[in-house]
Amino acid sequence: MSKDSDIFLGTNLSQVETVKKLVNALKPALEYITYNIRRYKTPVSLVLFYTQEDISESIRETMRLTDVLIDIKIGSSYFSFVFLPFTESIDSYSFIKHAEYKKLSHIEHYYYFEKLEPRVYNYFNFVNSFLFKILEKKETISKF
Repeated sequence: MSKDSDIFLGTNLSQVETVKKLVNALKPALEYITYNIRRYKTPVSLVLFYTQEDISESIRETMRLTDVLIDIKIGSSYFSFVFLPFTESIDSYSFIKHAEYKKLSHIEHYYYFEKLEPRVYNYFNFVNSFLFKILEKKETISKF
């Protein structure tokens, strides 16, 4: 078995190790935000940008004051998780398109977004679902 088969999304780590690092970084914010969703019944969307370059400044320039960015670098990959409080899914898409148009048009990037549920029961599955959507998009685009 080649060593390249163990590398997940350019992180130089296996998929399991990558998810562990991401869960450790995201879990406190996810717990806090899902608590607020339950308590105040406000919608919150989560957007993941995946790139090979640091785009945190570009994203910060398009964020609102209430938005939260958690930027994680693993290997040569950057995972930028943006929590969008008071935002439904349709508005998340608008945020993404605005960021792409204004700041990310010259950078290869992939994204996935989803409205957060009031509870996250399994953090590993939750993060994996985002990563597999990114991987699926990346593989689909690389075929063409």
